[in-house]
Amino acid sequence: MPLRSGVQLILQVERPDGSFDCLGFVGLPLLHPVFLAMASVDTPKAREDLYDLGRALLGEFRLVAPGLQQVPAPCGGRAPDPACCHANAEQDCQKVLVLVGDNVQPLPSPPFASQWLSGSPTYRVLPVYHDAARGTVGGLLAPAFKHLNVAFWSASISEALPAILGLAGLTPENPRIFISYRQADTAVLAMQLFDALAHEGFDVFLDHFRIPPGVDFQARLTQELGDKAMVLLLESQGILDSEWTTYEINIAKTTGLGIIALHVPNGVDVAGIDAAIRITPAGTAFLADLELTPDALNAVIQRVKDEHARALIRRRQILQDSLEGALLEHGVTVQDITPGGLRFRGKNGKEYLVWLTPRPPEIGDFHSIHGQLHLPSIGVVIGLARLMEPLRIAQTNWLAKLADVRLVDEGHLKQAAASIAAGTL
Repeated sequence: MPLRSGVQLILQVERPDGSFDCLGFVGLPLLHPVFLAMASVDTPKAREDLYDLGRALLGEFRLVAPGLQQVPAPCGGRAPDPACCHANAEQDCQKVLVLVGDNVQPLPSPPFASQWLSGSPTYRVLPVYHDAARGTVGGLLAPAFKHLNVAFWSASISEALPAILGLAGLTPENPRIFISYRQADTAVLAMQLFDALAHEGFDVFLDHFRIPPGVDFQARLTQELGDKAMVLLLESQGILDSEWTTYEINIAKTTGLGIIALHVPNGVDVAGIDAAIRITPAGTAFLADLELTPDALNAVIQRVKDEHARALIRRRQILQDSLEGALLEHGVTVQDITPGGLRFRGKNGKEYLVWLTPRPPEIGDFHSIHGQLHLPSIGVVIGLARLMEPLRIAQTNWLAKLADVRLVDEGHLKQAAASIAAGTL
């Protein structure tokens, strides 16, 4: 359920006097409300970093959600501390506490943090530190936070945004990416990126490692593309000479997967790739074998992390807008947005709960909708089912039947909307 006044997201940012500015927002592709509280160590540098992070977060929201609107916060815009926010009483609300530290002042446990230390899965804490504190952060964190993984940044504190978006539920916390490349041109670079992205927590597909002998190569490629939901394309001189990279590019375009291109020296610009999502490092960024220098590699990895988060948010928003638009053509509108999906009522009175996934459906998608499904409501999962291998399709259909949920391929979304409106799905 939304928060008071229909607010989807509440953002609180600590002021120098210890109170919090409070902002409310609607227009984000969220299935559950989010409460983000941001505080810092009491030093000028940490407060400056905190404000920079808050501005970067607002800029990111506006970038990925064109329909974002700021609305009056239920508290009136100022709160003594996050513990006073009514969002704490909402079980479905994801509450994230971001604590910005520096490499000098120890980070104590704020007096309002007891709820975030309760062990509840809806409360998450993210300490954020500059790389300069990487070796000493254990002595800077309060004992209550020492078990938490820290988000480190180097060039800009905005590098922590993907971690915040993941904890807030705007993006999955397990980022996945598919590297599309021509082995004859960029095998060394692909291996370097595979290693660097894996160290950043990505599940990376690289055909050199992930396709066992005897497996249908094209079927596995197709499934892996859908599962990863974003493609990192290495634009080399011969990238279009490979039938497999051409196939991967076409699948990514036709299914609306996110694409980001890394242009290498003497490479070709692949048609249809927007310049805004093309990384073109200076020639000096590459070594003789097309490996990236350490600084250039760090910059590329950060850009990939940013674009990956944005691509998934945009894709989820497009899916939701497409479904709502298709249903509206039949006179049906959203009744409710729940943690288990979007609730609609067909013209004959049948109620549907629809879960949208930007990837081929997985067990977690069925778990999310099944936990919110109450008879006589009908559950529906919509995702990229057609990209799955035959065995996985059979297993997913079995799971859908077991959970008493309809499984619909995203390509049949309009037909599904017509059936929901008619009450025949």
